[in-house]
Order: sequence, then C-alpha cells, then structure tokens
Amino acid sequence: MANIPKMTLWYYPLYRSLRPAWLINELGLPEDKVEYKFLPMQKPREHPERQAYAKNVQPHNTIPALEIEGKEPILESTAMCLYLADLTGKLAPELSDRAEYYNWIFYASNRLEEAMEFTCNQWWLIPDESKQDKEGLDKAANVIDICLTRIDNTLKDRDYILGPNFSAADCVLGYNLVWASMPEMKEGMMVKGRTNILKYIERIKARPALQKALAMPDLGKCECPK
Repeated sequence: MANIPKMTLWYYPLYRSLRPAWLINELGLPEDKVEYKFLPMQKPREHPERQAYAKNVQPHNTIPALEIEGKEPILESTAMCLYLADLTGKLAPELSDRAEYYNWIFYASNRLEEAMEFTCNQWWLIPDESKQDKEGLDKAANVIDICLTRIDNTLKDRDYILGPNFSAADCVLGYNLVWASMPEMKEGMMVKGRTNILKYIERIKARPALQKALAMPDLGKCECPK
C-alpha cells in the first residue's frame, strides 16, 4: 500500500481507541506502518509516562491519539477514522454521497456519546445511587432513547448504517453500540429489546477486523473514561 506514513496509535481498554484500531484492521494497513502503544490511564496524571504523553503527544492527556510521521498528532477518534478512510480511499462513499455518512459519524460521536459518557460516569464513578445526578441521568436517558430509537429504525432494512455496505461510519457508531451492549453497562440495558440494533451488533462483532481489535491486550475490557 503506497504512500501510507508510519503511525502510532495510543490506546487504553475499550475507550475510543477501538474505533481507529478496528478501522485500521478493516483497511488492511500493513503491520509495519502501524505501532500500538498502551497508555496506563489507570495511573494518575502525575505518572511519568502520562506526563511525557501529555507533553509530547496529547496535551489533554486522554486516549486515543494517532501520531503520524511528519504531521501533527490527531487527537479525536472520529477525526482519525475520517483521515484513515480518506488516506486509503476505502470505506467512505463518494464525496457527492457523503451527507448521511458525515451525519451518522457525528451523531454517534457527539449527541449519543455525550449522553452515554455522562451516564457511564455516573454509574461507574458514583456507585451510591443516592449521590448520582438523577435529573442529569433522566435527561441523558431521554437523549439516548431518542438516538437509539432512530438508529434502530434506520437499521430495519439495512445491514450497516448506510445500507448494504460497511463503512468507516460503522466503526464510529459500532463502538457506541458495542459499548452500550456490554454486561458491565447494566447488562446492556440501553439496547435491550432493540431488535435491529442487537442484530447489527451481532453482525459487526462477527467481522474479523473487530474481533482482532477486541483481542488486543486489554483493548476489549469495559472501562469508562476518567
């Protein structure tokens, strides 16, 4: 594969690292072009490795980050997926047909993900339910319900989010849905009973590229951002 620069993907269990790791596999990037580096996010920010990472790679000290030879690092998982698809000319519609592609990518990584992350942080970081932000959780649950109902309806007659063909948008949205379905997320309650989403999750989890990404050391464990 010509003109592919050397890259380093910094990752930590599940997190948004799964999106670019999965897409890299789907695109079939040569192994000598991509290095994976585990960042111990379970350690405090003062940990020497995290301090060096913040200084040299990701000033916000969060995961993931994609270092690219000769370029500034990419700091957002969605931007990584867009970049990788464009770089290779694969798994993205023609430019004239990208409206829905862009819409689903940013719908998943902004509106849905913001509500999911808030909920996850409440569940994981504040185990005492009496101390959780009930009003905030109710608002987030409403957003999640609207998002997932829309996604479930869209998938009624589609194998993938854009139709019959897999795209980088599935790596972005699929991450959210796999995350939501995990037992650690209160037994997958967010997607329970959503037939089309559950079938979609089965479909994407059967893809070798996602299986390979989930099999990376520690990558498939469910951890919420801290």
